[in-house]
Amino acid sequence: MKVGFIGLGIMGKPMVENLLKANVTVLVNDLNKEAEHEVVMRGANAVSVQQMAQQADYVITSLPNGAIVKAVLYSGEDAILKQTDIKVKAVVDTSSLTPNESLEISKVLETRQVKYMDAPVSGGEPLAITGELSVMIGCAKTDLPEVQKVLEPIAASVIRVGDVGAGSVVKLANQIIVNTNIAALSEAVVLAKKFDIDLANMYEAIKGGLAGSSVMDAKFPKMIEEDYQPGGTLNINLKDMKNVSSTADTVGLTLPIANQVKEIYKSEVAHGNGMNDHSGIIKYFENINNM
Repeated sequence: MKVGFIGLGIMGKPMVENLLKANVTVLVNDLNKEAEHEVVMRGANAVSVQQMAQQADYVITSLPNGAIVKAVLYSGEDAILKQTDIKVKAVVDTSSLTPNESLEISKVLETRQVKYMDAPVSGGEPLAITGELSVMIGCAKTDLPEVQKVLEPIAASVIRVGDVGAGSVVKLANQIIVNTNIAALSEAVVLAKKFDIDLANMYEAIKGGLAGSSVMDAKFPKMIEEDYQPGGTLNINLKDMKNVSSTADTVGLTLPIANQVKEIYKSEVAHGNGMNDHSGIIKYFENINNM
């Protein structure tokens, strides 16, 4: 099995490394040639998109937004669907898109008999590194065993949540939960700081109770250390929260908490902090309290 992989960012690069550890033949392509070189040194093969289209059995994408996914798959000058003799059987898209984007891409790929599966992931860089991501996938029931085999080296779980588009919906729901939790955690930490509470002791005291969560375990230590090197950037999470709002609008939903969190993220990005980890949203709450 040959797997093509497009997108070697914070999430994509460790996913490729885990595929290589599982002795999968991996063909990679990214605009960042330094990132390409890093995974080539670990055993991947850097190829053109044309070569990938003609050699890979499956293509996994890990890209920032729907426009870029469309460009590499069919709308760009060197897109996969513009190549002749396409070998690719299926595209497994781990990017975070809107459901409508996923459905549009699926319909276009169908014209060339290429399956599309929206397969966004959760777990951030730490679980991408350990190969324990959670994948929420939209695909036909009959395609699930096939894609589970492809994703086995990078995921602890691959759960089908419905047909194409459903994976994107569940990812947006996931992002509401994650980003709202980070905002609530930020307020809690700001309150504790105001009263000079030892934050490490606070974390130990509450993490085993009802307030404890994977979000707390991942982000509270970063807030304590004021370490905002990104595992997931504010830019990417603002994009996801914008996707939440636009998707809710298509079906007439009002999501006031999600929209408020989106505006907080937007403010921090506007202040030039978009490349901070999303735990860095605490800076918004510190700034409005002159801390």
